[in-house]
Amino acid sequence: MYKANADTHQACRSLIQKAVRRGNSTLVAKVVDHLYEIEDVKWLKQRIGVIIAEECWPLLEEWELPNTPEATIDLLSRVACSVKFKDAAGLGCLAYALSEGDTSVLSGSDEDDYIRWISDAIKDPNRYWKWAISKCSNDREAVLIKRAEKVYRKGGWPWDKALTQAAAYLAVTDGIPKPQKVDRSNTEEKFPFWVALDKHTPQGKTVLREVANQTRIPWRQLNWASFYFESAIVNNLAPSRWWKKEREWRLGKAALSVHEAKSVWVEAKPLFVELLQHKSRDLEQHIHDSLPKQMKLF
Repeated sequence: MYKANADTHQACRSLIQKAVRRGNSTLVAKVVDHLYEIEDVKWLKQRIGVIIAEECWPLLEEWELPNTPEATIDLLSRVACSVKFKDAAGLGCLAYALSEGDTSVLSGSDEDDYIRWISDAIKDPNRYWKWAISKCSNDREAVLIKRAEKVYRKGGWPWDKALTQAAAYLAVTDGIPKPQKVDRSNTEEKFPFWVALDKHTPQGKTVLREVANQTRIPWRQLNWASFYFESAIVNNLAPSRWWKKEREWRLGKAALSVHEAKSVWVEAKPLFVELLQHKSRDLEQHIHDSLPKQMKLF
């Protein structure tokens, strides 16, 4: 993993992914410019491929390592403005858990073969990538797999790398869905900056603990309920069976059904938002202050 510049805020890193997920391409552009401004470019370049694999894996066939802010904005905006396909995220996470010895991800169905394949790929990546390219039946699959492998080779957390392997497997087994653009009219409204202050940031972790204490909701349940019903929300989700399966499994590990987890977050969300209101305004102002004068709105 790349070491962040001393001026980097984890909140800004979290914000770029939330802006992509929620389809706000205007905010994507602002945050990319800011990350270039504070010289957090190495992390951003490494992260782009993971964001694509996690949010809309078919667009990996369009991934190229961008060398300018404009190219980075263009690539991430395409993801932001597309229908989201989350199957690589779900399958990759389940397979990573199995590779770590957690057999609870297996259900005894034929779908277990998918999880086992990627789990084996995690353990022997060189062999896996050779196998994947040998199974290509058309140019689209070959391009996607070659680019997915490049993203994999750029490094990152092991569970993130598993997403690229899952994308390649889905491409050669199920085919590559055609990404579709979505209507931006409902995604360019005022962005709730507090959603970036989740468990991936120091501010979010602190507030999650405080909310858990005040509501007496077990921290683990609150943590995953907030993730699936807030942090992971996308603007337009295509049917994604592996994402659904991973969510059910993860929440089950926290002794929650999907319905129960949603109820947990409905109860906890108002307090979470209240406790983060000042930090949320600070983050919004931080992004605003980083913009060139001609881009500022006031």
